[in-house]
Amino acid sequence: MKIGLAMMAGRRLHGLLPALSCLLLAIIGAAPLGLPHFGMVGPAMALMAVFYWSIFRADLMTMLGAFGIGLVVDLLSGGPVGLNAVLLLLTHALAVSQRRVFLGSSFLVNWWGFGMVALGAAIIGWAVACLLNWHLHDPRPLLAQLGLSLGLYPLVYWLLSRLEQRMLRPALPI
Repeated sequence: MKIGLAMMAGRRLHGLLPALSCLLLAIIGAAPLGLPHFGMVGPAMALMAVFYWSIFRADLMTMLGAFGIGLVVDLLSGGPVGLNAVLLLLTHALAVSQRRVFLGSSFLVNWWGFGMVALGAAIIGWAVACLLNWHLHDPRPLLAQLGLSLGLYPLVYWLLSRLEQRMLRPALPI
């Protein structure tokens, strides 16, 4: 009886792995590193994780999970509440809709797809910030954040793929 409960709890914990890894990356992305202006240009770690899990484990990365992670990112960043939640929902929807393309492609195609999603998210975030402040902001921090996100994506992809291989059973078809 106890073994059955432990196995059930273990499966549920494994099912939460994508959301927990997204939350961990969101916290890492928001952590103050003591670098000047890093908060403005820090990489979009949660975006990377939601994009990855939405493609490779869409059965475990749900819309509700993406939305909740986005709210956490909003609260950690001090930005407008709901902006990252909507951006991560859009990322999830786009990644799931193009899942078959990405699953059958090389890492470079996946990286390019993430780049397009990250560019779109950065532009939307910049436009919302400009509208909320009634001021045209300097786009250089946006470009720096995009560059950092693109540069770190291969590492995050590699880490999440290793985590998936070691901790999760094969994906269910969707």
